[in-house]
Amino acid sequence: MPQPYRVEALALHQVGVFDDVSIDFKPIASAERDADKAEIHLFTGPNGCGKSTLLYALAEIFDSYQNDSLIRRRFRGSESCVDFLFAGQADIYGYQPEVMSRLRVNENFVKHEINTSRGRFLDRGRNKEWLYDYKQMTYNSCSKNTRFPARFHFAAFAYSGQRTLRDTKISAIQQITASPFEAALSFDGSVRPQILLQWIANNRTQSALAKADGDDKAAQIYDQALNRITTLIRDICDLELEFRLERSPLTVTVRVNGDTIHFDSLPDGLKSIISWVADLSLRLEAIPWQEQCDVFSQPIILLLDEVDIHLHPKWQRRILPAIQTLLPNAQIFVSTHSPFVVGSVEDAWVYRLPEPGQGNGIIEGVQSGAGKSYRLILNEVFGIDDEFDIETEALFDEFYRLRDQFMKDQQGREVLLETAGKLAARGEEAALIVNRELRQIARVTGLELSLA
Repeated sequence: MPQPYRVEALALHQVGVFDDVSIDFKPIASAERDADKAEIHLFTGPNGCGKSTLLYALAEIFDSYQNDSLIRRRFRGSESCVDFLFAGQADIYGYQPEVMSRLRVNENFVKHEINTSRGRFLDRGRNKEWLYDYKQMTYNSCSKNTRFPARFHFAAFAYSGQRTLRDTKISAIQQITASPFEAALSFDGSVRPQILLQWIANNRTQSALAKADGDDKAAQIYDQALNRITTLIRDICDLELEFRLERSPLTVTVRVNGDTIHFDSLPDGLKSIISWVADLSLRLEAIPWQEQCDVFSQPIILLLDEVDIHLHPKWQRRILPAIQTLLPNAQIFVSTHSPFVVGSVEDAWVYRLPEPGQGNGIIEGVQSGAGKSYRLILNEVFGIDDEFDIETEALFDEFYRLRDQFMKDQQGREVLLETAGKLAARGEEAALIVNRELRQIARVTGLELSLA
């Protein structure tokens, strides 16, 4: 069954490039039979089409208003608003202060509809106040308000693909006091290098102390999160990682295939993956969960902006299947420009956003590209039907124009062969196509056509 803590729908009015747009987020097709895969939604489209805007709008649903809002910078005026459906609960936020300050829907206010999207989900009902309680609890956590102890049913996080991890001095082994919800929805600021390396150092130290006491079970618990990260890296990157705590000076390093490397020297793609996956792991480990189970199996909403940035195509093909398995009860929203990402995962939904200025109506999701060729994905999802670079495609267009003209009147043979020769010189694949075409023309016209 689909997780109950899901974003079910989203509608934006006068926000960023969108005038009026809405999306329904359906559960994955295998949700009824397969409980071991995350639910993934992919946003694709040209630059400036609003992929990040949608992620920022989703992040604001869970923000307890202690951080600078990314989506409100994209409000276009007093009528700008976003309404949504989460866990059976309809809600709305917008430009006007009385809307922005409300955590629950004001029924009287929403009855005064000023556009087609506002109030779109109000007829679906509200079952429980999950969202209100979540915002209050995360606010208390970030403000160090311990008078209201909380247990979390779900959590939400947002990351960009930026390579934010870097070498940071570790002064001592000390307890981390920062809230697991601090800047958790800020995308570029979600990864906290100092806290991340402190967490690695603490885990390595506690594991070593447990082993020294002969408590191997406790040592395994301390090692578990880091081992899950290294396994993920191996599955994506074919690299063997080991996080190490050096004694003098006290610093955290990483061994990659047996070589000790400082974080500043890691390849950008590897640094990007470690940054957000490790930060997510330490946050999951620090949250007091309502259900006591594997922290990676807890219900979460995860937002990833440009997950493919800095990654080699081989890694782009592997990252989402690995994350889908690591976080089986997550609902994951991803923006991407990569056909390798779109084609990598089964049982996901893909939303192709329109060109800027055409963002109206309902955006329908289509099944992801697992099992489809990259050529088909480029055509169906990214609107690209070219096979070669721009200059070669232009030569092919000219060649086919000359071919059609020659087939009509048998005029222009030399120009046709000259263009064919230019194409053949660009590469073996182009030469095969051109020679095949010339043989076909010769059969039809009875005239000999061949390259020297």
